[in-house]
Amino acid sequence: MKVLKALAAVLPLALFLGACNLDDIKGGDDDKNKASLRLLNLSPGYQSLDLYANDGTSSDELKLEAVGYNTMSDYASFADATYSLKLRRAGVSSTLQTLSSAKLVEDSHTVLVAYGSNGHFGSVVFNEDASDAGSGESKIILVNTGEAGSLSVYLTGESVALEDATPQFSGVAHGSAASAVIVESGTYRLRVTGAGDTADVRLDLAEVAFKEKEVTALLLSATQGGVLVNAVLLPQQGSPTLLNNSKARIRGAVGIANGTSVTAKVGSVSLLSNAGIGVIGSRYSQVEAGTATVSVAVDGTALSVPAATLAAGGDYTLLVWSNTTNGAQTTLISDDNRLPVTSGKAKVRIINGVSGLEAPITLSVDYSPLIEGIALGTASSFVEVDGGLNYQFDIANGDTGVNLFTRTGTSMQTGSVYTMFMHGGGTSAVGATLRKDR
Repeated sequence: MKVLKALAAVLPLALFLGACNLDDIKGGDDDKNKASLRLLNLSPGYQSLDLYANDGTSSDELKLEAVGYNTMSDYASFADATYSLKLRRAGVSSTLQTLSSAKLVEDSHTVLVAYGSNGHFGSVVFNEDASDAGSGESKIILVNTGEAGSLSVYLTGESVALEDATPQFSGVAHGSAASAVIVESGTYRLRVTGAGDTADVRLDLAEVAFKEKEVTALLLSATQGGVLVNAVLLPQQGSPTLLNNSKARIRGAVGIANGTSVTAKVGSVSLLSNAGIGVIGSRYSQVEAGTATVSVAVDGTALSVPAATLAAGGDYTLLVWSNTTNGAQTTLISDDNRLPVTSGKAKVRIINGVSGLEAPITLSVDYSPLIEGIALGTASSFVEVDGGLNYQFDIANGDTGVNLFTRTGTSMQTGSVYTMFMHGGGTSAVGATLRKDR
């Protein structure tokens, strides 16, 4: 196993997140008397971006046009000056973000990284003229542009258990960067976990190479589910390499009207084991993305279930439910566990597994209808609510308006994601499980 050494000081580069200023950037010998800047678009919510610049002496000038998602632009040349840099959706006049007082200095190289899902747009800017690593070594800087919270990064040998390893980067928050580390050049197993939890693996990749003397930015980027992450290796002044996650996450939920137990697997991964009505997985299981075989049995009787198509980086709930027409069946529900868009808000939705009722349901919060007409076997979209204490949740029959279930004293934590899973009905009482998904 290779020995890793922490770099004692922060790399001598200017690294700023969001709409912060750039200090003077000094660099190499290319493109004399000009500053060079390029754009890397890692923003799944903003699939094509334009970059405008204004040095205060004229109108905004289009410098980089229609830079697509997961694409790096060429360098654009800038005179030695102080600029306002503006990021916009391609062809749209409104500005997503302005980086003011950005001083670009001759003979320098800079990369601007845009990131974020819809409503979570951000950017990070850093210099690409840092000194090389030493002989037999590689220099790495970590930038967390994912939306998966605070993360730790491990670079180990292939067979090293995480509980026996020390992270090279520990607890790096979303929208922030860590001081650089120096590692022996070579090939590593790259694993990303939730901060402080080695069992909570968000990315696991073998054979990730870091070259001798190279300076590399390791960028963590967002996935559609919001919890797993992708990675990008960006050598200084070089081309990016996308390291996409090959996994999806899935859990099971039981809403059948009849039957005493449900067993469910996706491929060889168990989601439910003799689970009763009202059970919803407290943790997701990771499976290979792509087409997966689904096996479900109710009281030992196998159901005919179509294969599931799971997107890499996606989160899913496999709902087992029933009605009088077709009996027990399943729905694969896509889960959006990305954080709320608005500060001070929480996200909530309902899943209708009230199989004994066979009617749409409505969710009211403090007597105000929030989510309406959610059919049996389906889930609502997420709705944002103010974070707070002592909410009253009422679930009603969407056809008759008759109240089915009341939950008082409900807390909604700011910045969290919740699912209200409804089940039962008919001869069974309607029940609910409020699950904090994130």
